[in-house]
Amino acid sequence: MSIVAVDLGKTGCRIRATSGAATVSAHGAGVPGLADSEGDVRAFDAIVATLGELELPTPVASIGVGAAGAEAAPAAARALADRVAAHLEAPTAVTTDAVTAHAGAFEGMPGTMVIVGTGTVLLTLDSAGTLSQVDGWGPWLGDEGSGRAIGQEGLRAVLAAHDGRGPATSLTAAALELHAPLSTLPRWVADTAAPARQLARFAPSVLTAASAGDAVARDIVERAVEAVVQACAATSGPYCLLGGIAGSAVFGDALRARLRERGLAVVEPRGDALDGAEYIARTPASPYEGSVVRRG
Repeated sequence: MSIVAVDLGKTGCRIRATSGAATVSAHGAGVPGLADSEGDVRAFDAIVATLGELELPTPVASIGVGAAGAEAAPAAARALADRVAAHLEAPTAVTTDAVTAHAGAFEGMPGTMVIVGTGTVLLTLDSAGTLSQVDGWGPWLGDEGSGRAIGQEGLRAVLAAHDGRGPATSLTAAALELHAPLSTLPRWVADTAAPARQLARFAPSVLTAASAGDAVARDIVERAVEAVVQACAATSGPYCLLGGIAGSAVFGDALRARLRERGLAVVEPRGDALDGAEYIARTPASPYEGSVVRRG
Protein backbone atom coordinates (compact mmCIF):
# COMPACT_ATOMS: atom_id res chain seq x y z
CA MET A 1 0.00 0.00 0.00
CA SER A 2 1.20 3.52 -0.84
CA ILE A 3 1.55 6.51 1.46
CA VAL A 4 0.91 9.66 -0.57
CA ALA A 5 2.42 12.97 0.54
CA VAL A 6 1.34 16.33 -0.90
CA ASP A 7 3.08 19.69 -0.52
CA LEU A 8 0.73 22.27 -2.01
CA GLY A 9 2.02 25.83 -2.00
CA LYS A 10 1.37 29.03 -3.88
CA THR A 11 4.01 28.34 -6.51
CA GLY A 12 3.86 24.57 -6.91
CA CYS A 13 2.32 21.23 -5.98
CA ARG A 14 4.66 18.35 -5.16
CA ILE A 15 3.36 14.83 -4.66
CA ARG A 16 5.29 11.72 -3.65
CA ALA A 17 3.95 8.19 -3.27
CA THR A 18 5.96 5.65 -1.28
CA SER A 19 5.39 1.91 -1.10
CA GLY A 20 8.20 0.01 0.56
CA ALA A 21 11.36 0.82 -1.38
CA ALA A 22 9.41 2.14 -4.38
CA THR A 23 8.93 5.91 -4.70
CA VAL A 24 7.37 7.96 -7.48
CA SER A 25 6.93 11.73 -7.57
CA ALA A 26 5.47 14.53 -9.66
CA HIS A 27 5.37 18.32 -9.69
CA GLY A 28 2.49 20.54 -10.78
CA ALA A 29 1.13 24.06 -10.49
CA GLY A 30 0.38 25.69 -7.14
CA VAL A 31 -2.69 27.68 -6.06
CA PRO A 32 -3.15 31.03 -4.27
CA GLY A 33 -4.17 29.23 -1.05
CA LEU A 34 -7.12 27.65 0.74
CA ALA A 35 -8.17 31.05 2.11
CA ASP A 36 -8.57 32.38 -1.43
CA SER A 37 -11.88 32.31 -3.31
CA GLU A 38 -12.87 28.67 -4.02
CA GLY A 39 -9.61 27.67 -2.36
CA ASP A 40 -10.63 24.08 -1.66
CA VAL A 41 -11.80 23.55 -5.25
CA ARG A 42 -8.60 24.99 -6.72
CA ALA A 43 -6.47 22.98 -4.30
CA PHE A 44 -8.32 19.77 -5.13
CA ASP A 45 -7.98 20.40 -8.86
CA ALA A 46 -4.22 21.02 -8.46
CA ILE A 47 -3.77 17.81 -6.47
CA VAL A 48 -5.79 15.73 -8.95
CA ALA A 49 -3.88 17.20 -11.89
CA THR A 50 -0.53 16.40 -10.30
CA LEU A 51 -1.69 12.92 -9.26
CA GLY A 52 -2.49 12.38 -12.92
CA GLU A 53 1.24 12.57 -13.64
CA LEU A 54 1.90 9.61 -11.31
CA GLU A 55 1.61 5.87 -11.71
CA LEU A 56 0.93 4.83 -8.13
CA PRO A 57 2.91 1.65 -7.32
CA THR A 58 0.12 0.22 -5.14
CA PRO A 59 -3.33 1.25 -3.86
CA VAL A 60 -3.32 4.23 -1.47
CA ALA A 61 -3.27 3.43 2.25
CA SER A 62 -3.36 7.06 3.40
CA ILE A 63 -2.58 10.55 2.19
CA GLY A 64 -1.14 13.58 3.98
CA VAL A 65 -1.64 17.07 2.55
CA GLY A 66 0.12 20.26 3.57
CA ALA A 67 -1.75 23.15 1.95
CA ALA A 68 -1.02 26.86 2.15
CA GLY A 69 -3.78 28.76 3.97
CA ALA A 70 -5.28 25.79 5.84
CA GLU A 71 -4.89 27.52 9.19
CA ALA A 72 -6.77 30.60 7.97
CA ALA A 73 -9.58 28.66 6.27
CA PRO A 74 -10.54 25.62 8.39
CA ALA A 75 -13.80 25.10 6.49
CA ALA A 76 -11.88 24.93 3.22
CA ALA A 77 -9.40 22.50 4.81
CA ARG A 78 -12.28 20.24 5.84
CA ALA A 79 -13.82 20.46 2.37
CA LEU A 80 -10.48 19.62 0.75
CA ALA A 81 -10.05 16.61 3.05
CA ASP A 82 -13.53 15.39 2.12
CA ARG A 83 -12.83 15.79 -1.60
CA VAL A 84 -9.44 14.05 -1.54
CA ALA A 85 -10.65 11.20 0.70
CA ALA A 86 -13.57 10.54 -1.64
CA HIS A 87 -11.40 10.77 -4.75
CA LEU A 88 -8.71 8.36 -3.53
CA GLU A 89 -11.00 6.31 -1.29
CA ALA A 90 -8.36 6.51 1.42
CA PRO A 91 -7.89 8.13 4.84
CA THR A 92 -6.82 11.74 4.28
CA ALA A 93 -5.11 14.22 6.60
CA VAL A 94 -5.02 17.92 5.68
CA THR A 95 -3.05 20.60 7.50
CA THR A 96 -1.18 23.77 6.67
CA ASP A 97 2.07 23.56 4.73
CA ALA A 98 3.80 25.16 7.74
CA VAL A 99 2.84 22.15 9.89
CA THR A 100 4.14 19.66 7.33
CA ALA A 101 7.34 21.70 7.04
CA HIS A 102 7.78 21.53 10.83
CA ALA A 103 6.97 17.82 10.93
CA GLY A 104 9.52 17.17 8.20
CA ALA A 105 12.19 19.23 9.90
CA PHE A 106 11.66 18.15 13.52
CA GLU A 107 9.54 14.95 13.45
CA GLY A 108 7.59 16.06 16.51
CA MET A 109 10.58 17.39 18.48
CA PRO A 110 10.63 20.96 19.92
CA GLY A 111 11.85 23.78 17.70
CA THR A 112 10.80 26.53 15.32
CA MET A 113 10.38 26.21 11.58
CA VAL A 114 11.11 29.55 9.91
CA ILE A 115 9.63 29.58 6.42
CA VAL A 116 10.50 32.56 4.24
CA GLY A 117 9.27 32.22 0.68
CA THR A 118 6.49 34.13 -1.04
CA GLY A 119 5.12 34.54 2.50
CA THR A 120 6.62 34.31 5.99
CA VAL A 121 5.45 32.04 8.78
CA LEU A 122 7.09 30.66 11.91
CA LEU A 123 5.74 27.54 13.57
CA THR A 124 6.95 26.52 17.02
CA LEU A 125 6.50 23.29 18.93
CA ASP A 126 7.62 23.92 22.52
CA SER A 127 8.85 21.47 25.15
CA ALA A 128 5.31 21.14 26.53
CA GLY A 129 4.01 19.99 23.13
CA THR A 130 2.18 23.24 22.38
CA LEU A 131 2.10 24.32 18.75
CA SER A 132 2.01 28.07 18.05
CA GLN A 133 2.36 30.35 15.04
CA VAL A 134 4.00 33.72 14.47
CA ASP A 135 3.09 35.70 11.34
CA GLY A 136 1.77 33.84 8.33
CA TRP A 137 -1.07 36.36 8.20
CA GLY A 138 -0.95 36.84 4.45
CA PRO A 139 0.37 39.61 2.20
CA TRP A 140 -1.97 42.37 3.41
CA LEU A 141 -1.71 41.81 7.17
CA GLY A 142 1.65 40.13 7.66
CA ASP A 143 4.31 38.04 5.89
CA GLU A 144 7.03 40.41 7.05
CA GLY A 145 10.41 39.92 5.40
CA SER A 146 8.93 37.62 2.75
CA GLY A 147 9.54 37.39 -0.98
CA ARG A 148 6.38 39.42 -1.48
CA ALA A 149 7.64 42.11 0.92
CA ILE A 150 11.10 42.21 -0.67
CA GLY A 151 9.68 42.36 -4.20
CA GLN A 152 7.16 45.00 -3.22
CA GLU A 153 9.79 47.20 -1.56
CA GLY A 154 12.05 46.75 -4.58
CA LEU A 155 9.37 47.94 -6.98
CA ARG A 156 8.48 50.82 -4.68
CA ALA A 157 12.13 51.87 -4.76
CA VAL A 158 12.15 51.65 -8.56
CA LEU A 159 9.10 53.90 -8.85
CA ALA A 160 10.50 56.31 -6.26
CA ALA A 161 13.67 56.63 -8.35
CA HIS A 162 11.56 56.98 -11.48
CA ASP A 163 9.61 60.00 -10.23
CA GLY A 164 12.49 61.61 -8.29
CA ARG A 165 11.51 60.70 -4.74
CA GLY A 166 14.32 58.23 -4.18
CA PRO A 167 17.92 57.43 -5.11
CA ALA A 168 18.95 55.80 -8.35
CA THR A 169 19.24 52.03 -8.20
CA SER A 170 20.22 49.15 -10.45
CA LEU A 171 16.81 47.71 -9.63
CA THR A 172 15.38 49.99 -12.33
CA ALA A 173 17.04 48.00 -15.09
CA ALA A 174 15.89 44.75 -13.49
CA ALA A 175 12.31 46.03 -13.27
CA LEU A 176 12.34 47.03 -16.94
CA GLU A 177 13.40 43.49 -17.86
CA LEU A 178 10.42 42.20 -15.88
CA HIS A 179 7.87 44.71 -17.19
CA ALA A 180 7.84 47.92 -19.18
CA PRO A 181 7.02 50.74 -19.13
CA LEU A 182 7.46 51.45 -15.43
CA SER A 183 4.34 53.61 -15.38
CA THR A 184 2.19 50.50 -15.85
CA LEU A 185 3.75 48.47 -13.01
CA PRO A 186 0.72 49.05 -10.74
CA ARG A 187 -1.58 47.49 -13.31
CA TRP A 188 0.92 44.63 -13.86
CA VAL A 189 0.56 43.82 -10.14
CA ALA A 190 -3.19 44.35 -9.91
CA ASP A 191 -4.21 42.51 -13.09
CA THR A 192 -3.47 39.04 -11.72
CA ALA A 193 -5.28 36.53 -9.55
CA ALA A 194 -2.30 36.42 -7.18
CA PRO A 195 -0.79 39.89 -6.59
CA ALA A 196 1.46 38.64 -3.77
CA ARG A 197 3.03 36.06 -6.05
CA GLN A 198 3.42 38.70 -8.77
CA LEU A 199 5.28 41.00 -6.37
CA ALA A 200 7.45 38.11 -5.19
CA ARG A 201 8.65 37.61 -8.77
CA PHE A 202 10.86 40.67 -8.28
CA ALA A 203 12.46 39.40 -5.06
CA PRO A 204 15.26 37.43 -6.82
CA SER A 205 16.28 40.62 -8.63
CA VAL A 206 16.47 42.48 -5.32
CA LEU A 207 18.59 39.70 -3.78
CA THR A 208 20.91 39.68 -6.80
CA ALA A 209 21.31 43.45 -6.69
CA ALA A 210 22.02 43.32 -2.95
CA SER A 211 24.75 40.72 -3.54
CA ALA A 212 26.25 43.01 -6.19
CA GLY A 213 26.40 45.91 -3.73
CA ASP A 214 23.39 48.04 -4.72
CA ALA A 215 22.75 50.21 -1.64
CA VAL A 216 18.98 50.40 -2.11
CA ALA A 217 18.66 46.63 -2.52
CA ARG A 218 20.95 45.98 0.46
CA ASP A 219 18.79 48.17 2.66
CA ILE A 220 15.65 46.30 1.58
CA VAL A 221 17.23 42.92 2.34
CA GLU A 222 18.62 44.09 5.68
CA ARG A 223 15.18 45.31 6.77
CA ALA A 224 13.60 42.05 5.65
CA VAL A 225 16.15 40.03 7.63
CA GLU A 226 15.52 42.19 10.70
CA ALA A 227 11.77 41.58 10.41
CA VAL A 228 12.34 37.81 10.47
CA VAL A 229 14.82 38.09 13.35
CA GLN A 230 12.21 39.98 15.37
CA ALA A 231 9.68 37.25 14.63
CA CYS A 232 12.17 34.63 15.80
CA ALA A 233 12.60 36.54 19.06
CA ALA A 234 8.94 35.75 19.85
CA THR A 235 9.56 31.98 19.56
CA SER A 236 11.88 29.30 20.96
CA GLY A 237 14.63 27.36 19.22
CA PRO A 238 16.36 25.56 17.77
CA TYR A 239 15.55 27.04 14.38
CA CYS A 240 15.30 25.48 10.92
CA LEU A 241 15.19 27.78 7.89
CA LEU A 242 13.11 26.88 4.87
CA GLY A 243 11.81 28.56 1.71
CA GLY A 244 13.27 30.11 -1.39
CA ILE A 245 14.16 33.43 0.24
CA ALA A 246 15.68 31.84 3.36
CA GLY A 247 17.61 29.51 1.08
CA SER A 248 19.25 32.33 -0.88
CA ALA A 249 22.84 33.12 0.03
CA VAL A 250 22.47 36.84 0.66
CA PHE A 251 19.34 36.52 2.83
CA GLY A 252 19.93 33.13 4.43
CA ASP A 253 23.53 33.82 5.40
CA ALA A 254 22.58 37.17 6.94
CA LEU A 255 19.67 35.62 8.85
CA ARG A 256 21.82 32.80 10.22
CA ALA A 257 24.48 35.27 11.30
CA ARG A 258 21.97 37.52 13.06
CA LEU A 259 20.36 34.61 14.89
CA ARG A 260 23.73 33.29 16.03
CA GLU A 261 24.70 36.77 17.23
CA ARG A 262 21.72 36.46 19.58
CA GLY A 263 22.89 33.05 20.77
CA LEU A 264 20.08 31.24 18.93
CA ALA A 265 20.83 27.79 17.52
CA VAL A 266 20.24 27.17 13.81
CA VAL A 267 20.03 23.50 12.81
CA GLU A 268 19.55 21.62 9.57
CA PRO A 269 16.12 20.04 9.02
CA ARG A 270 15.76 16.27 9.17
CA GLY A 271 13.53 16.34 6.10
CA ASP A 272 11.30 18.57 4.00
CA ALA A 273 7.57 19.27 3.76
CA LEU A 274 6.92 16.09 1.77
CA ASP A 275 8.54 14.08 4.56
CA GLY A 276 6.31 16.00 6.97
CA ALA A 277 3.16 15.25 4.97
CA GLU A 278 4.09 11.58 5.01
CA TYR A 279 4.73 11.77 8.77
CA ILE A 280 1.26 13.29 9.28
CA ALA A 281 -0.31 10.57 7.13
CA ARG A 282 1.45 7.82 9.07
CA THR A 283 1.12 9.27 12.60
CA PRO A 284 -2.45 10.04 13.72
CA ALA A 285 -1.35 10.68 17.32
CA SER A 286 1.43 13.18 16.61
CA PRO A 287 1.93 16.46 18.52
CA TYR A 288 0.48 18.24 15.46
CA GLU A 289 -2.91 16.54 15.65
CA GLY A 290 -4.76 19.63 16.87
CA SER A 291 -3.89 21.31 13.57
CA VAL A 292 -4.86 18.37 11.35
CA VAL A 293 -8.21 17.62 9.67
CA ARG A 294 -8.76 13.89 9.05
CA ARG A 295 -11.33 12.24 6.86
CA GLY A 296 -11.95 8.69 5.65
